[in-house]
Amino acid sequence: MTTVPDHLIQRCLNGERKAQRELYELTLPYLRAIVQRQLYKSQEWNDVLQEIYLRIFRSLAQFDAKKGNFLNWSSRIAINTTITYGIKAASNETTTLDVEQHELAVKPRAINDLTVEELLHEMSKMPIDFYSVFMLVAVEGFTHTEASNLLKISGELSRQRLSRAKSWIQKHLLSMELDEQNIRQKLNA
Repeated sequence: MTTVPDHLIQRCLNGERKAQRELYELTLPYLRAIVQRQLYKSQEWNDVLQEIYLRIFRSLAQFDAKKGNFLNWSSRIAINTTITYGIKAASNETTTLDVEQHELAVKPRAINDLTVEELLHEMSKMPIDFYSVFMLVAVEGFTHTEASNLLKISGELSRQRLSRAKSWIQKHLLSMELDEQNIRQKLNA
């Protein structure tokens, strides 16, 4: 993990544009990975990243190196911003998601052959409520209490959604495997 030097943060606080650019370039890969895990619609990633950096630079004076490192502090901003964005986007959606409605977007193949991008793409078909909890708890390592506070839901609902997310993944990926087997059987017939 990259560390952000204290002098770079101080230069940013002094309003140096070059330092702000350096901080942006240094932290972008790390924060982009967080956004990509939390928000599965790639056309929205840049908008969310822009909002994250606005919030980081606006609240940079509140960063206290004695309480933790800069990447942990900025990752909290990234996660909170992404979740807020996701909640707003979900409330604007007019379609309801149903596990049985999802069609496979990639050509069927063995699950082990999926790239990370393909797996994330398949997971993006998961209902947003399940996806958010899964990414926070299973991927980011948050506790159910932390996830429930971020998502403004109960701890029990967080556990329930994680369980449903795991079931969805198991069912969805199993159906991909069965489709792969059926195609092989038809080709060999």
